[in-house]
Amino acid sequence: MRDVEKAAFERKLDEFSDRLRLRTEEFSKSGGFSDVHEALLKDIQRRNEKLKRKVKEARTSSVWEMIKAEIVRDYNALFDDLLQFEERLDTEFKKTNKGSQPSVLR
Repeated sequence: MRDVEKAAFERKLDEFSDRLRLRTEEFSKSGGFSDVHEALLKDIQRRNEKLKRKVKEARTSSVWEMIKAEIVRDYNALFDDLLQFEERLDTEFKKTNKGSQPSVLR
């Protein structure tokens, strides 16, 4: 990946982190978290931080090209997990609030 591609990926990862933070705040304010939800979200956050560290380390070394596919795979898995988490929480919120919706950050 060229430096431009690396920077674009880092921006994408930063945007994901922002989305994750906003969704966490949104559901915390609405009281929509159970212990299970909180554990799932903490796992997503932990994996996100780990991926950010891996990207930073790879960007400053010569291994980027070798682990690029792994980094993209990990990002896609994180993104998919967050989408499933959001959908589950949105569905539960709708059931609890009879059709009301939290704001959706998509």
